[in-house]
Amino acid sequence: MIKSRYLIILGIFFLAACQQNNFYFEEVAKVGSSWKSTDPKTFTVPVKNPDQEFTMYFILRNNSEYAYSNIYLFTELKSPQGERVVDTLEYQLAYPTGEWMGFGMGDIKQNTLVYKEKVALKDTGVYQINVAQAMRENDLIGIEDISLMIEKN
Repeated sequence: MIKSRYLIILGIFFLAACQQNNFYFEEVAKVGSSWKSTDPKTFTVPVKNPDQEFTMYFILRNNSEYAYSNIYLFTELKSPQGERVVDTLEYQLAYPTGEWMGFGMGDIKQNTLVYKEKVALKDTGVYQINVAQAMRENDLIGIEDISLMIEKN
């Protein structure tokens, strides 16, 4: 009994320590049976303390129906003043052998993909991040969902 309480308390402290650097996390609802190129996913990020450095990640989950070893994404970061930074990004999701990267059991694999490293959000207010799939197929099969995680550096 004492051992199990000790493990529970230790687990709570461990989880609290792991989440200390998380500034923001938002999970977008399931993409559905396909992710249309015309359906960008939007994240709104409130910033109260500008000039801190952050690292931004996309958390992407794909299933075995995904037909490619990589994914291209169009991203747009809009500041509260309307300034825009647009990027085209490529991420590898499978090794050359065909084995999926990431972790997860069964059909679904999760990858943590670096979006921006050591970026300072200089303005107070709400930032908007839009991400759209940029593959050659309009209806992309096999992507479960995409999330955004931002950590303080």
